[in-house]
Amino acid sequence: MWVIFHKKERKIVGFSADCAEDLQKDAALNEVVKGLVKPGDPGEYAAIQVTDRAKAAEYLEAFPDKLVVKGTLTRPQLAVRDPETFSLYITTDAKDVHPVDGIPEITADGKSFATITIQKINDRYKPQRGNKGKDQIYLRTDHGILKDVEDAKDINSVTLNNGKAVFRLVSEKVKRMATVQLLSSSPNLPDTSYRIEFI
Repeated sequence: MWVIFHKKERKIVGFSADCAEDLQKDAALNEVVKGLVKPGDPGEYAAIQVTDRAKAAEYLEAFPDKLVVKGTLTRPQLAVRDPETFSLYITTDAKDVHPVDGIPEITADGKSFATITIQKINDRYKPQRGNKGKDQIYLRTDHGILKDVEDAKDINSVTLNNGKAVFRLVSEKVKRMATVQLLSSSPNLPDTSYRIEFI
């Protein structure tokens, strides 16, 4: 069996058939690349041969989430790894004045606001910077209005810059609990929510 991957992106794009006698390398590579939605130049791809049938079965089961290419382009190797997971660490400047509920509060006057800061972290609580910290986070709230910090425009999403973003939740004139949902299209960054009470 041949495992085909994109050289530059190091992303596995497919496999040749797992059979007793393998195709020639170029034939296997061309067959897989031709079947892609956006094939591109076959020269942009490389292939790794897997002759151990047990390993082939393991790699097929791990693909696409856990199978990765490691090593150099001249000596690439396959490895099975759990995908890295992330979460959003959320803080606010709103104070929590209730003795037990742990929920920050702002005045229910239609003008007061809480500034909310989100930071993308990995499972070891390390902040993510650079390319790992550029996600777009979609925002929803059941009460209040979400606004940009810079020019106070209404917003429905923020883009993380070096893993971080800041926005505001403006209160209503009704005393109630607001839940802000933070949604991501990345399967490795689960959706979350944050509550603020208007008092």
